[in-house]
Parts: sequence; C-alpha cells; structure tokens
Amino acid sequence: MGVSVGLERNELIDWIRLAEAIGRSGTVFRKLVGHFTHPAELFGAGEETLRAIPELTGNNIRALRSGDPAGAIAIFEACERLGIRILPYGDDDFPRILREIPDPPPLLYSVGTLPDFANTFCVGMVGTRKMTESGLENGYRLAYELASAQALIISGLAEGIDGVCAVGAMEGGGKTVAVIGCGLDIAYPRHHGKLMNRIVESGGAIFSEYPPGTRPMHYHFPIRNRIISGLSQVVIVVEAGAASGSLITAREAVTQGRKVFAVPADAEAEEAAGNNQLLRDGASVVLEAQDLVDRYRYVFDTRPLAEKVRPLVGGADREVLKRCGVIAWDRPEREHPAKRQPVGNGLPRENEPRVSPARDEEQPPQPAKTKMPDEVLQSLTPVQRAVLEAMPDDIPVTSESIRTEYPFGEVLAALTMLEILGIVRKLPGSMYGKV
Repeated sequence: MGVSVGLERNELIDWIRLAEAIGRSGTVFRKLVGHFTHPAELFGAGEETLRAIPELTGNNIRALRSGDPAGAIAIFEACERLGIRILPYGDDDFPRILREIPDPPPLLYSVGTLPDFANTFCVGMVGTRKMTESGLENGYRLAYELASAQALIISGLAEGIDGVCAVGAMEGGGKTVAVIGCGLDIAYPRHHGKLMNRIVESGGAIFSEYPPGTRPMHYHFPIRNRIISGLSQVVIVVEAGAASGSLITAREAVTQGRKVFAVPADAEAEEAAGNNQLLRDGASVVLEAQDLVDRYRYVFDTRPLAEKVRPLVGGADREVLKRCGVIAWDRPEREHPAKRQPVGNGLPRENEPRVSPARDEEQPPQPAKTKMPDEVLQSLTPVQRAVLEAMPDDIPVTSESIRTEYPFGEVLAALTMLEILGIVRKLPGSMYGKV
C-alpha cells in the first residue's frame, strides 16, 4: 500500500515540504517540534520568528518561506506511483520508539509490511563491508537464531555483514527491516536488489528518510545510522574495524540509551578492532543468541520472544546468500580489487534486481563540492564541530595543534569519528586534513 492511510494528501505534502526544507537533520527537527502542531504553521511564519529557532540555517529559513510546494508534490506523486508509503512524525503509525530519540526524522518512506515495533524485540545488527569468514558465520548464526525466537533483525543493508544478517534472519523464519541511505527505488549496493525484493516479499520492510530518486552519497549513511539504532532495543556490532561506520551506529545507540553488544575478536584481527575497542569502552559481550533471549524475554508484557532459539545446524547457507546477491557477486570491471575481498566475491549474479541500480556498488558517490551540506554539519556533536572549525581548510595539521576548549582525549575521539564520517582524513605522519 502506497502513501499513507492516516493523513490527507495536503497534510502529507506539507510534511514532505518540511523534511526537504530542513534536510535530514533530526537535530533541527527536534528543535522545531516544540514550535508547531502542523508543518503548515512554519510555512506561514515570519523570518524573525524562524530566526529565533535554534539550529535553523539561512538555507533552512529560505526553504521554509519559499511557498513553492512543487517539489513536495512531485515526491508525493512518485510515492503514489511506486507504492511507497509516507510515514510522517505526526502519523499514528510512525514508530513510537523512534519518536523518543534526540534527533528523529520528520518522516520515513517505507515499502513492505510495517512491523509492530512496540511489541517486538528489535535487534540492530551491523558490521563491516569487508567481512571475514568468522564475521560471516557469527552474523548469520546470531541473526538466524534470534529470528527463530521471534526477534526482529534491523540492519542498514550495507554490503557484507548487514546483508548476511538480513538473510540469516529470514532463513531463521523471522522478518527483517532495512534502513537505507538512498531512495527506496534504488538498489544500493546494486547486488542487493534481489535481497531487497525478498525482504518485502517475506513480510519485512525497508525504510528510508530520503525520497524516491535520491542517489546514495557518502554522508547519507552515517546520518541514517541513528534510525537503525533508534528502531532497536539493542544493537549488536558483529565485526567492525577501527574506522568502521558501524561504530557510528554504536555511538548513536549509546546516545539513545540503547544497550550495545559486540562479538569479541582476536586481538590481531584488524577487521574487528572496533569490536574490541567497544568492549574496552563498556559494551557487553555477546556469544550466543540464547543469552540475549534469556535476558530480554520478560521485557515486554506481551512476551514476544520464544523460550528457546532454534540452533543453526551446519553454518551459514552459502547458496542462499549467493541467490540473494550477498556473496559471490560481480564487481564492476573498472574497480580495482582490494587487498582483502569480501567473502565469496567473484561469481556471477543470477538475476537483475527489480529496483534501479545505483551507479557504484561499493562506495557511494562523493559530493561534487567540498563544502559539507547543512544536514551533515547539523548532525555533529559540539566537540566534533569545534574540532572541524579549528582545522584549516587546505593545510594538514597534527592533532596536538588543533586548539579547542575540549580536553585532548575528546579531540582525538572527535577526529576518529570525523574520519569515519568521511569529513576528515588521516594522512601520513599522524596528520589530519579536511576532505
């Protein structure tokens, strides 16, 4: 079912206008929530009133006062045509658990069956794109067994661990939800087109805060991670390197008051160095799905979890993973092979996805301009923003030379997160530069 069953056409268009005016910054939206009961009130507000609202940029204000609904109408009509449902923050079906986070999205676009988030144990599962054999097996097993006990597995549908967990959940007899960083009419990565179709066909759902037609950009994915953790009661980091985007999801989970779990790894395994760092920082160890089921079975009045998981026998089903395009997919010829390829890479795809492919299978297109969009800057913490502002635009600097009001340890942590976000890059000689 497309569009929405709760709000009228004009109301939905107003919510789309609002979302497009402020960008994908939940921080700005949270500031706005206390100033209106319906988006139309903001469109009629004077410039002085809008300037008094914290965090609104000049671009936001100009967009709110433009008075032109044409772009929002086009998005609404595209959703009608494609069967995409629009879930504004003001809709009764908007996930209540997501309303509670510090930076909720103004609206979500969705396809598939809307889960009962309020009465379901929701487990976010994330990890590296360049997974090891151990990471593949652990992700598949945990997702399979948790889903067999009626847990809902939520991921970002990224290449590697995310895709493995989505397939493991469905093979375990459960459902899965994916939150992607582009329009729902685009398969990203391209070889996950078959997987996207299967998620919907099996009773799961795919969400995005980006309207149809939106191409994947590298800064979309860190921003969407707050939704993965926001829809989850707990987050499991299956396998993550020291600079993995999965660590952003873990950070968001902590900020949102979610419990973070990590699978311990060999101390010398670079692909999972982020896991061990999370454990040092206070994350909980997870080894068996049954441990989580035992721990959370009585959290809900409705008792949504079974008493026992169904153990996985024989390891991950490689044939199913291949059929879903998660392993054994073709890379574009122009792409140079990495030193460590994802598991099973290199065999041909069986079918083309029914959704449109993105231009690049592994790395999203970089923005044409070096200036960060408002929605990226607005998503930064105060210390991250201070560090970025203290760095010169064109000259690499050492971490010691970055002067802010914050302790050096916080500056280092901010640099690491800015590197993960793709805003700062680490250079030889322990130097840092803006991207």
